[in-house]
Amino acid sequence: MTAVSTTSAAAPVARRRLKARHAILVPGLAIAIYANSVSSQHGLGLLPLLLFGILPHLTVLYGLGQRHGRRQLAPRAVPAFNAMHHPLVPLALAALAATGLIGPFWLVGALAWLSHIVVDWALGDGMRGTDGFLLGPVARLIGAGMPARAHRGGGDQ
Repeated sequence: MTAVSTTSAAAPVARRRLKARHAILVPGLAIAIYANSVSSQHGLGLLPLLLFGILPHLTVLYGLGQRHGRRQLAPRAVPAFNAMHHPLVPLALAALAATGLIGPFWLVGALAWLSHIVVDWALGDGMRGTDGFLLGPVARLIGAGMPARAHRGGGDQ
């Protein structure tokens, strides 16, 4: 049996384009690779990497069952989500661990957590306003900080 290839000129294929925010992915992945090497160096395994890499997004579960729009986080989940997606906490934790005040488990965890936050920025996610929509520089960078109807000219549809 032979394979037949046909192309359709009527249906153009939409190509995804790289945006400026995608450049943020490089430091995010570099932090993750460094966290992995520190974890290996101290024999910690994958536990701190997975725990601190996934845990920040589990806060989205607080909003289950609450109505929300596309690209909007349920308002009930916003405070916990923002607390877990602010870089100050993992940076402070990493600083404490780097000085030796707390163990290497916490250093690896802080690095994995920080990597999660930076990769989220590159993928177009980040801090949310009280209404659940993106807030701050990431929202301005990707143009997604407003409700969908504001992008369509303000009409209710």
